[in-house]
Amino acid sequence: MRRILGRRLAVGGLLASVLLLSACGPRYPLGIPEEQWTRMSVEQQNEARMQQAELDRARAEARRREAEARRAEAAARAAELEHARQTAAPGERVQCILQPAEIHYGGKWRPAEPLGLDLVAGMPIAFEMRTQASRYRTVEGEAVFDGMEVRLCPRYGDECARFLATSGELRRGVSRRVRAEDLLRGKMHCELALSDRYRPNYPRFP
Repeated sequence: MRRILGRRLAVGGLLASVLLLSACGPRYPLGIPEEQWTRMSVEQQNEARMQQAELDRARAEARRREAEARRAEAAARAAELEHARQTAAPGERVQCILQPAEIHYGGKWRPAEPLGLDLVAGMPIAFEMRTQASRYRTVEGEAVFDGMEVRLCPRYGDECARFLATSGELRRGVSRRVRAEDLLRGKMHCELALSDRYRPNYPRFP
């Protein structure tokens, strides 16, 4: 029993020293440097391997739980947004299409795929735009509507593309050119959308 305890204490001491060192060259369990690894007994190395396996399992489980939490959070946000769209009062929901569009990528303006937005006042949504030439060339941003203005902002940065229109213009549908430096530019058309809650229920005739 004392021998086992002694071995565990020895490995524990090695682990404490590992935290102060950066591993180089071949990677050994627990990040132990090669110089220390070669001085360890076979029993100590096996103990380190078992502890590394336990850590790997714990990290994998933590990543799985984090991924599940992110999926659940995303699903909850999507359900909340869809409910807001279906119950939005007149003037609270706007639909926009940015087309033709360009995004600023790699220091150049490049033709981009159209962007469609379905916004409810006060509920920002994330968006992604990609170039027509490659789906890997993308920019990310956030769109928000406040009842009169639609803003398309970079994910990191302050300069936004602004689309300002009156409620009357939005009811009829209106187009504007928009631009956010180093993000996007193009022609955007926006109009108010009726939610199912306020959509007229006309009688159906046979």
